[in-house]
Amino acid sequence: MPSLSEFLGAKDLGEGRWRFDVPRELHGAFGGAFGGIVAACTLVAARSVAPGRVPNALDCRFIRALPAGAAQATATVLNAGRSLSTVSVDLTDAAGRLCTRATISLVAREALHQIERPGRGPGRWKSHEEATPWPAIAPIVSTIDSRLVGNDDGGLATAMKIPWDVGAETSAESASMAADMAVGPPLGTLTGEGASTPNPDLSLRFCGEVTSQLAVGVGRLDRVAGGVAAVSVEVWSADALVATGVSTALMIPLA
Repeated sequence: MPSLSEFLGAKDLGEGRWRFDVPRELHGAFGGAFGGIVAACTLVAARSVAPGRVPNALDCRFIRALPAGAAQATATVLNAGRSLSTVSVDLTDAAGRLCTRATISLVAREALHQIERPGRGPGRWKSHEEATPWPAIAPIVSTIDSRLVGNDDGGLATAMKIPWDVGAETSAESASMAADMAVGPPLGTLTGEGASTPNPDLSLRFCGEVTSQLAVGVGRLDRVAGGVAAVSVEVWSADALVATGVSTALMIPLA
């Protein structure tokens, strides 16, 4: 199993600048790099300018599709407080065009009161081995072996294999992969309306650690109004809730 840096082809250029290599097999369904991969790149860059701090919040705006090949991230510290650092990350393609802008908060764990409260339990899902693989609608689907494992309280649960070594230093990146993959399934019911459904954003709040190579993302279609859909997402690891968030999708008429 490769490290996160090896998987992303990451190279530290210094002063918050990073180069990544994003091959075609990491692309999603809308002609660019999968959003979870893009988010992971921004998190790697943010960590480098806030050493010793742990991501607790991620807000990504996917401005344009990131093509296959080289990408560069530039991380800028907006504020570094006693307990919280706020970092802005711009991800550009090989031509220098801005593809994603992310705002990431990272906490200093040693500055926090160490309270733990367990959350609710997971849904009753199939195991990854029992579930049927997704159809190959995008290269990333096969790369991470995505499988629909259940329907929990109106939410569709997708299990996937994290493609790099899992650990505390890659937990947010791993959760971002499962979260972005969870956005698509509940939107599948809308494709019959004659529209494609790209999601131009992803917002996550990290509340636990990804400890297993297998993660489950749950997406719920909360509402569609005026051509915009809101999807709430959860990420589960080893039967524990580790991230919650939201994404929107645009209803683009098919030609």
